[in-house]
Amino acid sequence: MKLKRLSIVILLALTFMIYGCGSSTSADNGVKTVQWALGTSGSGSSPYVMGGVLSDVVNKNYKGLNISPQVTAGFEENVGLVANKTIAVAEVNNSQMIKGYEKYQDIRGLFNFQIMPVHVVVDAKKNIKTIQELKGKKINIGAPGQVTRKIAEALLASYGLTSNDYSAAALSTGESLEALKDGQIDAGIVISNPPMPGIAEAAVSKGVDLLAIDGELAAKFNEAMGLTLVPSVIPANTYKGVDHDVHTMAAPVVIIAHKDLDADLVYEFTKTVWSNLDKLKAAHEGFNSLMLDQSAIAGWDKVSMHPGAEKYFKEIGIIK
Repeated sequence: MKLKRLSIVILLALTFMIYGCGSSTSADNGVKTVQWALGTSGSGSSPYVMGGVLSDVVNKNYKGLNISPQVTAGFEENVGLVANKTIAVAEVNNSQMIKGYEKYQDIRGLFNFQIMPVHVVVDAKKNIKTIQELKGKKINIGAPGQVTRKIAEALLASYGLTSNDYSAAALSTGESLEALKDGQIDAGIVISNPPMPGIAEAAVSKGVDLLAIDGELAAKFNEAMGLTLVPSVIPANTYKGVDHDVHTMAAPVVIIAHKDLDADLVYEFTKTVWSNLDKLKAAHEGFNSLMLDQSAIAGWDKVSMHPGAEKYFKEIGIIK
């Protein structure tokens, strides 16, 4: 019985510390440092790697927090982990955050962590210049159940293409780019931080082009996605042979927290991240598409903002 009770006490203590309510005192300067876990995704995944970079920059530039990226089952699980106060902060796709908010009214948005542009990648030799010209082509729209598939189907429908107008492949992102290089498909739809390594490799070995998503049809696409996307630009020469800016839409990845997480710490966390954006971009090119004035809080006004983050964005004039 004593052993069982001790185990429960240890479990509760660990949960308490992971959430970030506990603190430890630095031996160097007496500053209390609160421990936070940052929910990411699988070990070695892009969310995990990016979460590690974010944690490192914050830890080096604000002594009141020590953040550790935590392996999770992914964005959908992260919503529940934050809502249940199992972890302090987490990465989630903004569409999943909006959906999760309907179930968990206590979650709050802090800021956009990444901007993931939609790449419509085509074989450059096919001379395809618009999404409408994909009619009659073989397109990878992503594996069933992937967020990519939902986005791809909404995109093509917004541009007037029904499922009868093209041949759909159901490949993973990596398989899609290999298939493009081998000539098995004409186009693939990829959601990723630029430069995406697989696209960069295909651009060198095969030759690719990127199709624009802009204007009225881009707005229609965003409406189909529940207004969860934001405008974005993939700069010229991001990929070999694509020598022009490519206007597209992007899916934000958001940092969320529980409404009860300490507002002062959330303020300092938010301030530290955006005050050191140059360091984030220097550490990982995946942060290059972040812009404080344009993309920090875009795309999820259906979800309440944490008061600590709101205080910072009002302070710098992003929120009036």
